[in-house]
Amino acid sequence: MLNKNLKILIISISLIVTGCASNKNQSLKELPELPSDWATPYKGQSESTGWVSSFNDQNLPQLINEALLNNRDLRLAAANVKIAKANAGASLAPILPSISIGASKNQISSISEINGNVDRNFTYRESLVAQLNWEIDVWGRLSTRSKAAYMNVKSVFADYEAARLSIAGLTAQAWYLFSEAKLQTDLAERNLQTRISTLKKVESRYQKGIAQSRDLRLSRSEAESRKAELILRKQTLKEAARNLEIIIGRYPSASILPNDLPNLPPKPEIGTPNYVLSNRPDIVSAEAQLEAAGLEVTATRLAFLPNLSLTAQWSTLERNWSDAFDPDRLAGSIIGSLTQSIFQGGRRIAQTQISEQQMKIVLENYAKTLLNAAREVEDSLYSEEILLERETALSNAFNEAKAAEKLTFDQYNKGIATIFELLDAQSRRLSSESLLINSRLLRITNRIKLHLAISSPLFEEKKDQ
Repeated sequence: MLNKNLKILIISISLIVTGCASNKNQSLKELPELPSDWATPYKGQSESTGWVSSFNDQNLPQLINEALLNNRDLRLAAANVKIAKANAGASLAPILPSISIGASKNQISSISEINGNVDRNFTYRESLVAQLNWEIDVWGRLSTRSKAAYMNVKSVFADYEAARLSIAGLTAQAWYLFSEAKLQTDLAERNLQTRISTLKKVESRYQKGIAQSRDLRLSRSEAESRKAELILRKQTLKEAARNLEIIIGRYPSASILPNDLPNLPPKPEIGTPNYVLSNRPDIVSAEAQLEAAGLEVTATRLAFLPNLSLTAQWSTLERNWSDAFDPDRLAGSIIGSLTQSIFQGGRRIAQTQISEQQMKIVLENYAKTLLNAAREVEDSLYSEEILLERETALSNAFNEAKAAEKLTFDQYNKGIATIFELLDAQSRRLSSESLLINSRLLRITNRIKLHLAISSPLFEEKKDQ
């Protein structure tokens, strides 16, 4: 009979372990299949050893280091890592024996009567109790749960790394958005001066009877419109400054000074989709979550097997403490028990079903994360060429608009062109120059997104000399 029960137990364990392995393999099959190369044609020109320094901007590394040190969201992520590590350490406790010790002093009173005299007598007993409880992890259920807790640490730490990269990218984008806002503000100031200069010429022509009242009013309207635009640009500049200061952890006083937009460095080299995506912190976190969920499924299934526990207790009850601590006076007991749950109202079956469904949820989130990560890389790769073509077209448009403005201005002075044509030429030059500045920002922003998408290192690693 014993041999038969042992065989049943071994078969049960084998089925559980086999089921967990097949479940994991099935989960991996349900993930999206990655191609051998990117869908967007791309050819990098330099190996990325630290993208922050590749922009050749002295202010950028300082701002990013300040953000990494002071950003509140990053501090919250670091605190979550510490909590996860503490929980993982606590998960080892059920695997180890728990030992408790207690000491007490008891007072016992009794009444005696001798020759009609009643006396109350007191006796004292000192007791010492030591107890050991240990659930022996025969099937690995407790260690499996502990492994799940440590996989959670890996996931949370990867989330911290993802937050670190995100804060660095956000800082860089905010810094260059601030720089672009300054260039746009400077452009608005120059255009206001251009409109004022044009207005003075129209006023002079009007006083001479050459220009009409309509020309004068149109010139005044354009000057006031450029003044309103400049006010709006200044507001945008202050808001961009405060946004950057909040990201890096400063008080939003808008006292930070902007810089010019840098020239883009050569395009970074990237690996295959499988290599790039497997190194992304969000993918590492998702993989760790999936592994932890699988371990939880295994632990809930192992809970169906018998529990083997050991309980030991030693105690004394003496008149004084010196006797209580005497090992020869200890009385003890050791109990080993093997317990098999028969009926719990379906609780463990429900827990197993819950853990299995939770694993499916984690798997679906992993698949979504994988696809979104691939989309981010593909979008950035595609935008590299498209934004370059756009900037080239806008540069040509600006040069032509600038030449047309100069030609129209000369013709207006000669009385050949009208004020409408001059104002239109100036507006076209203004619009094309503003778009050209913005196109530079868009290319820089996309390059930052590309580095984040492929998880390029922030700073160049220092080599030991």
